[in-house]
Amino acid sequence: MEVNVSTLLQLEHNCRNSESYAELKYIIVNETRKLVSYEQAVFLAPNLNGKLKIESISDISAIDSNSSYVQCIESIVNKTIKSKEIKEPYLLDFSSDIDDYEKELLKEYCPSNILLIPLRIEKEDVELEYYLLVLKKEPWSEKEQSILSHISSSYSYFLYASRKCSFKSKLQKLKFSSKYIKYLIVVIFLLMFLPVKMTVLAPLEVVAKDPFIVTSSLEGAIDEIKVKPNEFVKKDSLIVKLNDTDYLNKYQIAKKTLNVAKAQLHTAEQGSFYDPKQKNRIEQLKAEVQLKQSELKFTKEQLDKTLIYAEKDGFTIIHNPNEWKGKPVVTGERILMIADKKNIELKIMLPVSDAIFLEDNAEIKAFLDNDPLNSWNGNITHITYKPELTPQGILSYNISANLLKSEDKNSTPTIGLRGTAKIYSQKVSLFFYLFKKPITTMRQWIGW
Repeated sequence: MEVNVSTLLQLEHNCRNSESYAELKYIIVNETRKLVSYEQAVFLAPNLNGKLKIESISDISAIDSNSSYVQCIESIVNKTIKSKEIKEPYLLDFSSDIDDYEKELLKEYCPSNILLIPLRIEKEDVELEYYLLVLKKEPWSEKEQSILSHISSSYSYFLYASRKCSFKSKLQKLKFSSKYIKYLIVVIFLLMFLPVKMTVLAPLEVVAKDPFIVTSSLEGAIDEIKVKPNEFVKKDSLIVKLNDTDYLNKYQIAKKTLNVAKAQLHTAEQGSFYDPKQKNRIEQLKAEVQLKQSELKFTKEQLDKTLIYAEKDGFTIIHNPNEWKGKPVVTGERILMIADKKNIELKIMLPVSDAIFLEDNAEIKAFLDNDPLNSWNGNITHITYKPELTPQGILSYNISANLLKSEDKNSTPTIGLRGTAKIYSQKVSLFFYLFKKPITTMRQWIGW
């Protein structure tokens, strides 16, 4: 008995010095074994609905709430405390407290002698009710039950000390009949009819408006990009040079072919004075000279197109000029853009899942990543009717928007900046604003 007293004092000391509710639960289910022997102990606590749920099991770190053993124990305890008023340790009766299905599960998972110990305390308008279930193979002696009955009062007090001010306990104390709860429900209900503007957030990028697109005028390979990213170029400046080897050879061949045709024509004209047959070839040779002149002109135009010049002043928009060296291009393929830094617009990618009704010239607010504390006002100018995939693989609508001029902002956002756009739609109730996505999901499931 002396050993039990010293063990009891040490156990109460450990509980008193536990630093958290989780630590206290661990001590209850594991260290109670120092007083009485058992195979397993289960700690149950009520949830917000008042039903008991297993929160801790001896020798087990994680609890699977979907396991048949856990659900069986919870069902037995909830059924027992509902039918009986348990104030002292209660030995479960397998004939009346447990049905046949539960008996089969208990035979497979746990011993047959189950003692249910209430850990209940009501103090300072705080009522707490927990239960400790201890299981063992041998029958429970009266001495063991008396020891557990004594330690249960200590456990109840320690649980009260650790949980009396917890948020969960305060929620459990709230009753629907309270006038404050009723007032709160009425206020929330009325607020649901408050009209607010429907808004949605979407990623944005600052892009050039009406830029000049530099394209390849013929098929070939890039020899060199003569400009750097974000470099200012003037009109008629050389910006791209294509590989001209093939076109230069064709031009030289066409030039020599023309010279040969001219020589043949000159010979025929000179010989016509002595040989009448030569006169019949003069018209044919003139036609050939004209054809060769056209071929030379065409090859010269193609050779000239290997040098691409800027057609307007502006800043170049290109990712990495070195990546273009030696790259084959086809006619019409875009190489770079020349844009005016002050002539910009916003490109907004609105995901299909967040799509809302947007009126013409709808209002937006742009928050750029480099200045998240300030916003830019703007209006939508164009919305694509068909969504497309973004580089991130999200199906989105492409929206174009203009920024409104502001006296507070003298500078213009730099092309390439990214951020977030807040798009405003028509006014809706606060209820629809908060529950738009659940309503949409429900309609997709039930089709109503």
